Amino acid sequence: MKAPEAPHLPEVLADYTLGNAAGLGWTNTVYALQAPGRRGFFRAPRSATPPPGVDWAREGALLATAGDLAAPVLFFDPDTGRLATEARPGAPLGSASLKAGPCCLALGQQLRRLHALPYPKDATPFHPARYALHCLHRAGAQGISADPRWQGRLEALLPYPLRSDRLTHNDLHGGNVLRHGLRFTFLDWELASPGDPRFDLVTLATHLGLGRRQAAALFSSYGAALPSAGEWRTLETLHWLREYAWALWARGEGIREAEVQENQAAEALARLEGP
Repeated sequence: MKAPEAPHLPEVLADYTLGNAAGLGWTNTVYALQAPGRRGFFRAPRSATPPPGVDWAREGALLATAGDLAAPVLFFDPDTGRLATEARPGAPLGSASLKAGPCCLALGQQLRRLHALPYPKDATPFHPARYALHCLHRAGAQGISADPRWQGRLEALLPYPLRSDRLTHNDLHGGNVLRHGLRFTFLDWELASPGDPRFDLVTLATHLGLGRRQAAALFSSYGAALPSAGEWRTLETLHWLREYAWALWARGEGIREAEVQENQAAEALARLEGP
């Protein structure tokens, strides 16, 4: 999949100048925005068809209620997913930051605020196994087949009970969390929907490579008990199954970088299946 040509800015952004692509993601191209004394970013989806699980109208409604947990919105088009936001200070979150008690405490508290945000009552609850099977279905339509081991594991975990009474981000990793002192900005709300906060926390801890002690500190700062070893293993398995299925869908879309994630996820799943 090639990056799209630089888009024309809507009238509401007439004071801004579109700069070079600041980032080329799997599903979006992000451009820098510049105006006198102001900076921002403009997101242009790489396809007219939303990725699996993405509902741009739902995302817009959530961003309108997120307050300081998200970057302020300058423009949003729910029909195309084009989004412009103000630039927020900060750097991507790394595991080293969470070694400091105040930072870990602040992150836990702000994640709890995120999970307390209202969500559309008609939104489909997020279950990682169901979502991953949807990705595999989309990949299959492009001629990409899943490893039978991981598809079977997904089907077996489909009934795994998860909460769906809190708003969850569902794509938490260090690159989607900007840290500025003790303030955090959460990016990429495309998959946010009602779900289980434990999956968000385990996903973030897994992406950051947190050890057991750091993960326990994050859960404690959030105000929740650390899952048992068995629960953690299942939640981590669901995380890697979701990553694997997403990578297969992306490969079917012609995104070659997805092969790295596919292999990483398959290796993690093989490790988790071991004794």
